[in-house]
Amino acid sequence: MYDEILADWNFWGSFNIDYLNRDYLLDEFIGKGRALILFGVRRAGKSYLAYGYLKGKIERGLDAKETLIINFEDPRLSSIESKELIRLYEEYLKITGAKEPIIVLDEIQSIEGWERFVRYLLEVRKARVIVTGSSSKLMGEEYATLLTGRHVSIEVLPLSFREFLRFKGLNVGELELLRDRARVRSLLDDYLEFGGFPEVALQHSKALKGELLRTYFKDIVTKDVAMRYKVRRVKPLESLAKIYLSNIATVISMRKLARSLGIGLRTVERFSEYLETARVVRFLKKLSPKVKEIERSRAKVYAIDVGFHTKAGIPATRNVGRIMENVVFLHLARKYKANEELFYYTTTDGREVDFVVRKGGKIVKLIQVTHHLREGDPRQFRREVGSLAKASKELKCREAVLVTMGQEDFLEEAKVKVKVVPLWKWLLGFGVWKS
Repeated sequence: MYDEILADWNFWGSFNIDYLNRDYLLDEFIGKGRALILFGVRRAGKSYLAYGYLKGKIERGLDAKETLIINFEDPRLSSIESKELIRLYEEYLKITGAKEPIIVLDEIQSIEGWERFVRYLLEVRKARVIVTGSSSKLMGEEYATLLTGRHVSIEVLPLSFREFLRFKGLNVGELELLRDRARVRSLLDDYLEFGGFPEVALQHSKALKGELLRTYFKDIVTKDVAMRYKVRRVKPLESLAKIYLSNIATVISMRKLARSLGIGLRTVERFSEYLETARVVRFLKKLSPKVKEIERSRAKVYAIDVGFHTKAGIPATRNVGRIMENVVFLHLARKYKANEELFYYTTTDGREVDFVVRKGGKIVKLIQVTHHLREGDPRQFRREVGSLAKASKELKCREAVLVTMGQEDFLEEAKVKVKVVPLWKWLLGFGVWKS
């Protein structure tokens, strides 16, 4: 019954993909008796990453029959019930004779009772299992309960700048990138305008890129938010999302948003939680010595991809500095947990520092972002460099970086050294501290 479906979606059947490597190392997270959950915003490439992992294992010598992909978005599986999942799995074993397969369950959360099947694979079959799901359907607190701790999770984001270069055919080392920096800068402009969704990155038509981004946004708001949470008033939800996307890298006031939209504060708070869960946006809190003060602080908002800001939002003007700051946030969010390790900061005299990284109770990085540091402008110098110097002394952190579009320098203010580095170099990890 299921043999044709399985053959269509597996490397031991007729399935194949052209895979471009991404910077996710999955091997260390995959083990018997434990599921790896890949979650993230729609169209970020979760399925592609899982399929590519299997293909890489096969290319390195794993028998293709020891892999299994079940894509639950295949319409032929749309009506399958949880009790039939074991029959589907047994059909695979009958076809291949597999002993210790690696199994990808793609978008399985649409099947009611899916977690019992996963626990069966983990506990009875001792299989290695990868589960993919959109953020709005599979979040940590949900599968932590459903799988009773038998999982680890990785959030899959749109392409980093290094991955973006790879998708554009530029997959070289530091020396080659430095020699070809004119092309790197040109591709950075593309990245700042259209972002890093994989399918968007592979397109050549700007019109098609924009249309894809608007479609992604609409699908996430209507399907991943409104339908899941049974939101009846979709218009204010969409308006709130567009306001956030139009005002990236700014501190927000939910009270003001409630008044401007003509809806209640609790509704704005609830809609905001939904939008962050579906990963349309992310919020960043202000660093404070007290947990309660962090929670009560007004948040800065960032888009999950700058393409949403430029093509799905309604920005009054194109503010390159804010777009750069959003890209820096996403880069940092790959490594540090927002609101646990990553914050923004306001000095005692009211100056803002864009990003502060805290590790083990110690501040280890200060990062400020500006489009261009104008020579002979003392007000801007005080705002950007002076803020870093002041925060450096208050937080006892010596690593202070100012990210610009193209400038590179070492500056000193109040005996604090500030490294000025171009965005493209910072994103690729060249010429900056590696801690």
